[in-house]
Amino acid sequence: MCMAHDPAAARTLQGVLGDAQERIGFRPAPAFTTFSSHFATLVTLPSLTSATSAALAGTAPIDSSMAMLGPIFLDHAETLGAGTTNANVTSQRAFADASLFGQPFANLGLDSFPTLGRRTPTGNPASPALFGIRVRYHLDLHVWAVAVAVSHGFTDDFDVSVVVPVLSTALDCAVTGRIVQATGPSGGAFHPVDGPSVGGTIPAVQSTGIGDVTVRAKYRLPVPRPLRASATLEGQFPTGDPFELHGNGAYWIAPGVNLSLPLWDKRAELDAQAALNFNVTHERQSQALYGVSGSVVLWPTRLAAIVEFLGTSQLDTAFAPNDTDVLVLTPSGIQADPLLGVGWTGRFDQFNFSFGLRAIIPPKLVLFANGVVPLNRDVGVRPAGVVPTVGVGMTF
Repeated sequence: MCMAHDPAAARTLQGVLGDAQERIGFRPAPAFTTFSSHFATLVTLPSLTSATSAALAGTAPIDSSMAMLGPIFLDHAETLGAGTTNANVTSQRAFADASLFGQPFANLGLDSFPTLGRRTPTGNPASPALFGIRVRYHLDLHVWAVAVAVSHGFTDDFDVSVVVPVLSTALDCAVTGRIVQATGPSGGAFHPVDGPSVGGTIPAVQSTGIGDVTVRAKYRLPVPRPLRASATLEGQFPTGDPFELHGNGAYWIAPGVNLSLPLWDKRAELDAQAALNFNVTHERQSQALYGVSGSVVLWPTRLAAIVEFLGTSQLDTAFAPNDTDVLVLTPSGIQADPLLGVGWTGRFDQFNFSFGLRAIIPPKLVLFANGVVPLNRDVGVRPAGVVPTVGVGMTF
């Protein structure tokens, strides 16, 4: 994944993160580069839970401007109709002031044990043979995503959509370490008084490029009115550069089903979606995507309000256990512990709440804006606060 020995890869976002430990005297090691790879995977994992993560995965809101009622992030159950085209442009900025499993990006490793180090033959002869370093990562990651989605109805029951995301990513990274004296015959215990600090800031790296392109087919199912239903089949292609956090680097295929029920003389609507998103390249990262939505007309033919619950659940643990373990100094001796105290063995189920408005501007222009609120901020990579999303589209 992160090729720390490759000078070209080292200046990518993932490469900079994987090589950051060199600032405190650690040479490239599997635990650090694996940590960087896992971090990039979590940022780019397909999700319905925000426009940025969805755009990174190539699954930006496809049907957002298809009708006044209906969801923004979920698929609509209705098809466009023969000869009809719909286009959307959606934009979002996220991950500023974000956290990784509840740890702020700005201070990763704050509560972790000191990582074990050894004096090399070229090291300071006065330093102890064994010592610990309290490692801290200070990250400032920004992701700007713009996704263009175009759908066309080939028949009244069948339409096809293509999504092309464009992403701009930027990473400021600093790593610091404070040396801790190891004591005892085996070096297993450590002195509680911190020694000198080492480390520094790494020059910022940024990149702009196309993300993972997605193609979706939707077929309207024959169900009794007023209920509406459709089946979808979506494929994602690894056209984005995973080293720059522009894509996931994997092929995905997602069969799904969508349901819709108009209410209150078509002045309100309930929607639901469920899909299984299979990672063809790395099958253990496969997941279930699901959500429900409610929308209501606030101003006839002009304005509607939408709320959505959006969920992602792993079908298995996404990463092998203990693959970022390092030796650390604890009060009871040398033990193995995940790098920076970040464990990767659990499931990355994420739940979000979305609220927004959709406005119709005659004759055909549709504007939409909403905010996404993470409901479980201690799982995976999660943005802070409310993440805004804006978009515009039309049907013609």
